[in-house]
Amino acid sequence: MGSKVDLGVLMLGGNGDTQIGTPLVDGAKVVAEVIEHLRADKIRIMKYKNKTRRRQRMGHRQDLTRLQVKEIVGAGGVVSKVEKPKRQKKAEPQPEPEPEASVKAATEAPVEETPKPRRARAPKVAAEPAAEAEAKSEASVEVEGEDQPAPKPRARRSKAKAEEAEGE
Repeated sequence: MGSKVDLGVLMLGGNGDTQIGTPLVDGAKVVAEVIEHLRADKIRIMKYKNKTRRRQRMGHRQDLTRLQVKEIVGAGGVVSKVEKPKRQKKAEPQPEPEPEASVKAATEAPVEETPKPRRARAPKVAAEPAAEAEAKSEASVEVEGEDQPAPKPRARRSKAKAEEAEGE
């Protein structure tokens, strides 16, 4: 940390002038300082092959280096220097308003706010009369009370097994 790094420049532009390197611009470089070394968030990797019972879980964290650009040097000399950003001072606390201002605000008539209109509710469905409810329940009892054989589940069987089942 704190070490200087020189990086090659692929393209350099400024003042309406653009230089493109093949592969690098001659005499141009970027001077940077290493701020910190860190690692990226973990990514999860899952490998799976069906029918072979193969499941493999892995994770990976990429190593990263954070750089701060100090200056950009062109073929003719220093193009620009990057100054360290100044830290902003904390905002000073606002002084409390004078008591006279608060007295004036209290003596003024308060503004009445109109309440928000309430949403209209959906009308409630009237309960069914008892006679209709009993008729429905009796009808359902009659259908349930009839002796109807339960449907058999359809299963696929080979002809040999079907013949054995019929013979028994």
